Amino acid sequence: MTLQSPQPPEPSRAAAEAGVQLLAGLGRVRTATLLPAAPDDLRLADPVQMYALAPGAPLASATPVAWRYLVRHGEEPVALAETVRDAAGEHVFSQLNYGPFVAGTAAALDTAAGADAARQGDAEVRLLHVPAVHLIAVWLHGDRSDLLVPAAPVPAGLDAGRAYPADDLLERVAAAAPPALDADDDRGGG
Repeated sequence: MTLQSPQPPEPSRAAAEAGVQLLAGLGRVRTATLLPAAPDDLRLADPVQMYALAPGAPLASATPVAWRYLVRHGEEPVALAETVRDAAGEHVFSQLNYGPFVAGTAAALDTAAGADAARQGDAEVRLLHVPAVHLIAVWLHGDRSDLLVPAAPVPAGLDAGRAYPADDLLERVAAAAPPALDADDDRGGG
């Protein structure tokens, strides 16, 4: 009954640190939580690999797309830093998020740590992103079962911070997802 948190590749961590330091040092981040923090007061914590999934697709088809880090000022989570791989396969800084998913992700990680105590066996901590319904969930991936803990804000019909069996949550997400456009549908505005 252990949570396993894989460590990100060092180039990913370095890219995230450089991006956060650059934006904070340039004064480009002007939020109530980040404004009082000097660039050297910010630190990366809780690295998690993020996977993307389409609604209705099986969890096994989720693909790794990024590494996300909580950015902390003291013990407070104040932002999320993200790195992705560019066309050459290098880890690059992609975004600094200081919206509602910051607190939601921190709370979901805390809930997931508590939920793991009730599990059998080990679980790897991941993030699952279902862009079509604006869902981010902490994913406890185990050999026998998977749990998903949605991070606030959540789509209608889900409870933030509740540990769901993966199949149950994904079934709810598939039912709530907007219908996919056909390839010949011309309403896409293109």
